[in-house]
Amino acid sequence: MLNKGFILENRYKIDSVVGKGGTSIVYRALDMKANDAQRAVKEVMKTNGTDAYNARQESLLIKQFYEKDVNNSLFPNIIEIIDNDPNALYIVQDYIDGVTMEKLLKYDSFKPKTLLRYAKDICSAMSFIHKCGFIHSDMKPDNIMVVRNTEDLENSKHPEKLGRLKFIDFGSVIERREGTFAYTPAYAAPEQFRREELDEKTDIFNIGATCYYMLTGKKPMNVSVNGKLVSSAERFVFDKNMNAAIVRIIRKCVNDDRAKRYRSCDELYAELDKAENHTYVKATGIIAGLAAVSLAFSGFSGMMASKGRSENFNKLVAKAENASTYSEKTSAFEDVINADGSYSDAYIKLIELYKTDDVFDEKEAGQILRLINENINLLKKDPEYEDVAFELGILYWYYYFYGSDSADDGGTNGKRSAIKWFREAQTAEFRKRAPEKFEIAQVYCTIGEFFTLSRNKENEVINKMEPADLWKSMNELNKLVETENAGSDIIILETYMTILNLENTNMKEFAKAGITFAEQRELIENIREKTEGIIAKEGSAAEAKEYILKIYGDVIESVNGSE
Repeated sequence: MLNKGFILENRYKIDSVVGKGGTSIVYRALDMKANDAQRAVKEVMKTNGTDAYNARQESLLIKQFYEKDVNNSLFPNIIEIIDNDPNALYIVQDYIDGVTMEKLLKYDSFKPKTLLRYAKDICSAMSFIHKCGFIHSDMKPDNIMVVRNTEDLENSKHPEKLGRLKFIDFGSVIERREGTFAYTPAYAAPEQFRREELDEKTDIFNIGATCYYMLTGKKPMNVSVNGKLVSSAERFVFDKNMNAAIVRIIRKCVNDDRAKRYRSCDELYAELDKAENHTYVKATGIIAGLAAVSLAFSGFSGMMASKGRSENFNKLVAKAENASTYSEKTSAFEDVINADGSYSDAYIKLIELYKTDDVFDEKEAGQILRLINENINLLKKDPEYEDVAFELGILYWYYYFYGSDSADDGGTNGKRSAIKWFREAQTAEFRKRAPEKFEIAQVYCTIGEFFTLSRNKENEVINKMEPADLWKSMNELNKLVETENAGSDIIILETYMTILNLENTNMKEFAKAGITFAEQRELIENIREKTEGIIAKEGSAAEAKEYILKIYGDVIESVNGSE
């Protein structure tokens, strides 16, 4: 063991011990030949020759990764390997001022925004390793360093104060070269337990298990108990209130069947990026604002008295209001609807319940649609039927994406259903009674139609609408959203995103139909200028604005390249 003040190789002045292992010690040192830059010096005892050999090989591998990493952002730099002492090997690398993700997670789980950012970084690192021809096989929070910012990292609860990631332990990669099967039971895939050949999808399982810890704050259950394999359904259990988009991604990562996991880290990255940038992950405030008109109703219990319901009916309503759990509440409100299918307030309260966990899943959709279909004739007689339809539109538009575990695009299916209900809300009576909601429903119908078209294959889009007609409709939509937007920035910005996507997909077809590239550029520039004029400081609107301004250049470049 080296004492404080000891100078190794006339260069590295030992300052303190920062970590100890079974056969190694890590010191913090000052590099006297680099203006006292901080270094980490790992001392590996040669008592067991294999440990020192593996440490050297691991360091050489990290050095190789660092040199191949163009941005030098994922791996620490190995400064020097000192092997002139018969008792110890010394490995000098950049000092990472931070803590392991494992230690951070002992304080608290991560917020969805932080989790998605870190999960993408992990995917980038693993994809890089795969492209170098390796499988990691032991990715876990203990092998990931979170670089310290100026804040007190361990006690910080703010995602923006958590630093970038560095990946530090590649011992499992070295051991696999020797034909062993090193893994950590809590993060291991079934094939690791069965000692089968590993591949990229094994690392994807490990990533999913790591994300589970980040989301829940709990380590997964071990891959085996008493020598018997434990299924992923038992190992990875999620609470109802967890972010359903992330849950869906994790479940696919940790599927026991390798064939049903993501095919590559790049594919997983794209899915994480979609979740991170999806309007609905970060739309809590916007959703609340759009739905606020429906929540402006006075107290639910107070309204029922004005309905002149029976005493037994009022008891059912009171029971629903006072139920303590989600399942009790949904069941109780179903009883209210079964007692009087025309009572629109019960449907609206049920819809609000579905929103509490940010997910509207197939089971919930089945319940509300069954109740509406069974009582549609009665419900349509209630003067507030259009409010139910409008709230269902909002529900499908913002929440259904995360409720779909199928291979179909839940976002597209949700918008198709939303269009149906927004149309139901567009009655003359509703326009008089709730003009702002009527206009929102009208614009969302138009946006939704364009959205679903833009998700189809290019030829299918063109077959549905002639290019000239599509171009005309895009310009009409561009004008409509300015005059009928009911003051909602997110409606405007979502519309602009849809128009840009349609332009990007169909620019050549437009040119064939006689729309010049100059006209197309004019539309794109118009959207950019109006987007820049929207003040969107935070939340979903800010994210949408950033996305539009980011892809604007790509679309312009494509138009110029096609000309």
